[in-house]
Amino acid sequence: MEQDPNPVAVLTELEHQLAAAWVAADRPFIEGLLAPEWTVTDPSGQVLTRQEVLDEAFITSDRKITTMAIDDLRIRLFGDAAVVTGRTRASGTYRGSAGSAVLRFTDVFVRVGTRWQVVASQGTIVPP
Repeated sequence: MEQDPNPVAVLTELEHQLAAAWVAADRPFIEGLLAPEWTVTDPSGQVLTRQEVLDEAFITSDRKITTMAIDDLRIRLFGDAAVVTGRTRASGTYRGSAGSAVLRFTDVFVRVGTRWQVVASQGTIVPP
C-alpha cells in the first residue's frame, strides 16, 4: 500500500474541506469522509450517529451553517490512525434564530486503503 507523502498535510486539507463542505451542504463529500460507523459526541454529551447528523443536516431545514473556519490544528499520527484537534468558529441559524459558536474539537481518523476517514468526533463549546 502506498502511503501518503505527507499525511499531516492531507489531514489538514481534509479538515478544511470538511468545514467548507458543511457550509456548502456538500453531502457527497461529507458522506465520503465520515465512516459509516462514525459517531459524534456533541457539546451536551449526546452521542449522535452518522445517520442522525446527516438527517438533521440534509433532511430538515432546522439548521443552516453559513460560516465555518477552523484553526489551531494539531495532528498526531499513529500508523494508520490519527487524532486531530482544533478550534472551529461557526455561525448560522437554527429554526430561524441566528447564532455563532466557538468549539474545540477532536476528530479520530483511520486510513482505509489509500484514503482517510473520520470514525469518531467530539466537540466542546468554548465559553465567550
